[in-house]
Amino acid sequence: MILMSRNNTTLILFIFILILFPVISEAQKTDPYHSHKGGFGELIMQDAGISIWWCKGAYKVMRDTPLPEKSGGMVKISAAKNEYEPFQLVIRPGSRIENLRISAGNLVNGENIISHNNLQIRKVEYVKVAKPTDSYGYSDYWPDPLPEVKGPSRAYGAENNAYWITVFVPSDTEPGIYEGTVRLKSPELSSEIPVRLEVFDFCLPDTTSLRSGFGLSVDKISAYHNLEREEDIKETFDLYMKSFRDYRIAPYDPFYLYPVKEKTKGIHWSGGIYDYTNSFNGEYSFMIEDDNTTVSVAGRYKKLINIENGKKYMLRWNLKTGEDNQQYCILVEGFDGEGKKLVFENRMEVFSGDSTWSSEEYKDLVFPFEVSAVSLSVFPVFRTATGENTGKLWLDNIVFSEDGKNNNLLMQGDFEVKSGDVDIELDFSEFDQAGERYLDEFGFNSFRLYLKGMGSGTYYSRNKGVFEGFVKGSPVYDSLMHKYLTTMQSHLKEKGWLGKEYVYWFDEPGKKDYPFVRDGMETIKKSAPEISTFITENDPGPEIMDVTDITCTIFHRVDPAEAKDIVAGGQEYWSYLCTAPKYPWISEFIDHDAINMRMWLWVTYAYRLNGILIWSTNYWTSRSASPAGYLQNPWKEPASFVQGYGWPYGKQTVWGNGDGRLFYPPNKNPNTDKSKYIERPVPSLRLEFLRQGIEDYEYLVMLEQLLNKAVNHDDNTITKAKNLLKVRGKLFNDGKDYVKDPDKIYTYRKEIARMISEININTR
Repeated sequence: MILMSRNNTTLILFIFILILFPVISEAQKTDPYHSHKGGFGELIMQDAGISIWWCKGAYKVMRDTPLPEKSGGMVKISAAKNEYEPFQLVIRPGSRIENLRISAGNLVNGENIISHNNLQIRKVEYVKVAKPTDSYGYSDYWPDPLPEVKGPSRAYGAENNAYWITVFVPSDTEPGIYEGTVRLKSPELSSEIPVRLEVFDFCLPDTTSLRSGFGLSVDKISAYHNLEREEDIKETFDLYMKSFRDYRIAPYDPFYLYPVKEKTKGIHWSGGIYDYTNSFNGEYSFMIEDDNTTVSVAGRYKKLINIENGKKYMLRWNLKTGEDNQQYCILVEGFDGEGKKLVFENRMEVFSGDSTWSSEEYKDLVFPFEVSAVSLSVFPVFRTATGENTGKLWLDNIVFSEDGKNNNLLMQGDFEVKSGDVDIELDFSEFDQAGERYLDEFGFNSFRLYLKGMGSGTYYSRNKGVFEGFVKGSPVYDSLMHKYLTTMQSHLKEKGWLGKEYVYWFDEPGKKDYPFVRDGMETIKKSAPEISTFITENDPGPEIMDVTDITCTIFHRVDPAEAKDIVAGGQEYWSYLCTAPKYPWISEFIDHDAINMRMWLWVTYAYRLNGILIWSTNYWTSRSASPAGYLQNPWKEPASFVQGYGWPYGKQTVWGNGDGRLFYPPNKNPNTDKSKYIERPVPSLRLEFLRQGIEDYEYLVMLEQLLNKAVNHDDNTITKAKNLLKVRGKLFNDGKDYVKDPDKIYTYRKEIARMISEININTR
């Protein structure tokens, strides 16, 4: 029992207020890189009520970030060849400026030129965080979307207007110092900002050393870009793939629109399960289940059944239903001699079944002379236009025959199938076209391989594997799966893609799921031992590690010592960010530190991890939180809301600001603007920070590779280089104790660059 006093009441009220209105933490008050107190950048000009300053592309410039105390008249950046290097130019006018044009010129080093076409200018835009991710975040307008500047823009008065300018250094660029200008022009302002770029004497590879997996929903692309035609969807999808390539990350599934097509022989029914545990007689019955409350599900005979004009036909069958007195429907549809459906030549009847086997028949099926063939569908519940009814039934010994005759016009009406009766052929034509473009041309070094029949699941729920209606464990399933997997492995090897794939079919299993997961992994390995298996885990353990080629652990649960042992043993080890971790850990959220996404890669290298993963890049709306027919607008509502995992429709709980959302749709008003958008997505600041981290990772890998090949170098150089690769303890201690000042990364990166150049020169 709790005795309630006045003091207790006050305390409870205080706690309630803290939950609703979290106070700003001490870290927020004192950390200049988290808050908007400033402390970074250089002031270029302050005149006539207009201030211009710059900072490296490693900070979040808030609208009210104070002007820097340090002055400098020039932008100074550095990069390797084949690297992207950004900086921010910030304008703060006393009053609003209309028609501000910003443009970049060539960067020049004697006769060597980096064309202005390699400089991209984006406007830093802001989203209003009303629901902080956690106690570390706070309500404010946070910078994140980066739409490209395509014409004159507006600079608002008495606040920062930041422009994100990225220089791409082509691979064939000569090393040295390049100089140029960025020009600002409006009726109120005319200024040329000098830019100085140092190009290092080494080149980053086109294909990253780091593997990655980043989710992408094509359905959300279609919804937010207002696309219906297949050609438009494919064209826009390709533009997204270009953005993935440019940001050096690999999508889960570049083959989503170009799958391997299967043609199965010897199976004549679809839409149900060949149930070998429950039949009227023989080995199999056909179980049809409708568990969808919005669509009417049916089992169907695959072929049209030829009939003769003027004759009567009948159906008879054995059946049982999941519930007593359960209504179900038989539908026979008419087609003409050319296979065209005759819309008003349907025959449908409603029947009732029980939970025990019974016999039923449908007599006197007569069609006019226009009907040359019919189709057959069985709905397990009473069919409605909205499909709200659910239930299941078992069907066996179904016969379609001319009235009074015993011949069955249906093949496999008894649902008896033997392994030798079936075969499967795979058509890789579209898959190969996509692979040649996205793996060979774009250089994606990872892709999620979809395998038919594997089933799926999470710690919350699971679905057993089914292949063409045969459940995992049945002899026909095993036969089909074996041929499917061996053919898939052989084809990937022939194309040179084997080793880039990963089969990610179960997400975050709990200990209770390990036997199920092991069984699925062993199915793959038994027939295709070279195909890479993959699993995400909150707590990796030895129970399934022997059948898992790649383990991917949520970032804050990675044990660095364990990771090094796993990688040393020949397996891959990745980490992922999602709704967790939150403060004080490195995270992916809009209202957290700018340095987080970049620091993730330094820790990745130090822990000897091979890859990174984020579950989605365009999770723009939640089907649980958003009203029916409404698309959440990520330009105005940055919170990612929970969906799935048993969450009730209408419950709005925040996963985190920007979780699963590294791109923005070009459509800023998706519920009212129904224009077609066939264009690239808008990247985020966090995606830019991530690319910088991936390029930092490449610096470290390059230095390590040079050291492994180093000969004829003095011991002092080798010692210095090895010491540079020992990042832990210098830039971070662990994933929650790391430097927040990006300048420390820049200083360290430059030391690595100098060392790479020095070893390269001495090797030549």
